[in-house]
Amino acid sequence: MKRLENKVAVITGGTGGLGKTVVSVFLNEGATVFSTYTKREHLGESLELKDKYGDRLIFAKANVTKANDMAKVAERAIQKSGRVDFLINIVGGFAMAKITDTDESMWNRMIDMNLNSVFLSSRAVVPQMIKQKYGRIINIGARPALNGVKNMSAYGASKAAVLNLTQSLADELSDYNINVNAIIPGTMDTPRNRKDMPKADFKKWVNPQEIAEVITFLCSREADKISGAILPVYGKA
Repeated sequence: MKRLENKVAVITGGTGGLGKTVVSVFLNEGATVFSTYTKREHLGESLELKDKYGDRLIFAKANVTKANDMAKVAERAIQKSGRVDFLINIVGGFAMAKITDTDESMWNRMIDMNLNSVFLSSRAVVPQMIKQKYGRIINIGARPALNGVKNMSAYGASKAAVLNLTQSLADELSDYNINVNAIIPGTMDTPRNRKDMPKADFKKWVNPQEIAEVITFLCSREADKISGAILPVYGKA
């Protein structure tokens, strides 16, 4: 039996670099996946997964920073599958600037993309998880959330709040067999990062497949006793 057989996952940002890898691994492990997206042209390679896995992959158009959108995603998953076992919060944003160059728009965008998206997605699915007395929520942090980095005040603050939210929810939901954990990836080996940092040693980076495997582990039976953890997955960088 596959590790995620007959489970149902909501994955935000499932068409991005990390997201589509997580979606692929979850499908391969037997899960049904509801993957959010914003524009149809972003689906790209994900359509190939749809051809392969059919009804086990459902695309859900949603702005994850809007409460009503995420409520509809949760409702759709429950109506179609009867449950929501996993929430994987991958959607996020990045921006950097000196504090004197950080306007309110940039600040609010980082809070929206990195923090509010996690809050709203979690709030949408938690009632069902409480009802079924089972759930796993995985969030994505960042190194600047642990140690402040110059020119990353907005980004670092938003990601630090995600880690606090992770541990708060882990404590709050423990009586309902709902585990909440966060992963802190190192620099990921993606085409975009290779283009931006051409002189880096790519062998030291962590690849999306490795991150996806850690997320899968945290959703498996082997991780039933892990909650409130902040796991660094840095590779060798």
